[in-house]
Amino acid sequence: MTLIQFDFCRTEYEFLREGEKLKRELKHLYNLKCLETHKIAVIYIGEDQYDKMNILSNETGSYLYDDFVSRLGTLVKLKEHKGFAGGLLRNGQNGIVAPYYCTPSLLQVIFHVSTLLQPSSEFFQKMKHIGNDEVHIVWCECKMEYSSEIIPTKFGEVTIVIYPLYNALFSIQIIKKTKTCMFGPLCDGAVVDGLILPDLIRLTAINAGRALREMRNFYQNLLASIFSI
Repeated sequence: MTLIQFDFCRTEYEFLREGEKLKRELKHLYNLKCLETHKIAVIYIGEDQYDKMNILSNETGSYLYDDFVSRLGTLVKLKEHKGFAGGLLRNGQNGIVAPYYCTPSLLQVIFHVSTLLQPSSEFFQKMKHIGNDEVHIVWCECKMEYSSEIIPTKFGEVTIVIYPLYNALFSIQIIKKTKTCMFGPLCDGAVVDGLILPDLIRLTAINAGRALREMRNFYQNLLASIFSI
């Protein structure tokens, strides 16, 4: 968290003026969430899979994909999880486990992994969670280049596609609905070593979510709210 430093050498201070405006601002500040939370979709596409139904019906993935998912965060049991769950129910209806990532700076991330969500018979519920996420991570083992039209969603603004190559290398494709949305560290066309792939993908996805929020007129972070009073 950012600390506000005060100049204790000053001899004069300007006090806040009491009034209805101050009360409203303080009430608004009190109701603000101090946590930075993100929910990010993760989708597995196997060989020769080209349509939404087949893709979201996958309940398992390849070894490389499973290894990648396990290193995105800590696999937590939703029934016992006390942190941010991103809308996932804790009664097992949405799955048993999910990758969860957090930092001491109050950042919490939950991943809606298509192969870990409820069985394929509950296709609508699976699509509901993934479709409401703004950032998608797609692991693509299909021979064709991925297009966001394969799984069209209203809220999916950024898609980070991973293509396995040879020698433990992976090619990255980044699809953005809004071209002016800038983030990193990964960029479109990057080639990444598998050892650092989960960390870089996670950071890029988080920064994509941050960039999308910053583009909204109504978005205001906690520190900006304090200085606006």
